[in-house]
Amino acid sequence: MSSFRYLASWGGILLLMGVLSGCWEEKSSYFYLMSHPDYLQMSYNRCVEEGIIDSTRPCSRIRQAHADFVALIQEREQNPEGFGARILQEQENAIYLKAQFSAAQQAYHAIDTSKSSADLQKRRLELDKKKSDYQASGEQVKILLSVISATSSI
Repeated sequence: MSSFRYLASWGGILLLMGVLSGCWEEKSSYFYLMSHPDYLQMSYNRCVEEGIIDSTRPCSRIRQAHADFVALIQEREQNPEGFGARILQEQENAIYLKAQFSAAQQAYHAIDTSKSSADLQKRRLELDKKKSDYQASGEQVKILLSVISATSSI
C-alpha cells in the first residue's frame, strides 16, 4: 500500500509540473505576449538580464514579440491617425471574416452526411480555414488595441 502512495505522490507532482508548464506555454505564446505588454516587458527584461539563449525558455519568441511591439508603438507615434485607421480596418475585416466563418459553419452543418466523405472533408477544411482567419484577425485587433492601451499615457 505504501508503494501506491509513493507513486500517487509522484503522479501528483508530475501533474502539477505539467499544469505549470502549460501555463508557461500559454503565457509565452506570441499572441499572449503581444496582448499583455507589461508581461512582455517583464519577460523581455528577464531574458536580457539573464542572457537566456537556450530553448528551455522561449526567449527568441519573447525578443521577436518585443521587437514587433516596439515597431507598432513607433508606428502609432509617427502616424496616430493612420494607426487608428488601421485598427478600424482590422475591426471591419474581423467582422467580415466572422460572417464568412458563420456561413461556412452553416454550410458544413447542412451537409447531408450520406454524401461522399471527400465533400465532407473539403467543407471541414474550408471551415477550419475560415475559423483560423477569423481568430487571427481578432487577435490582430486585440494586439493593436494593446498598443493603444500601453501608450495612452504618452
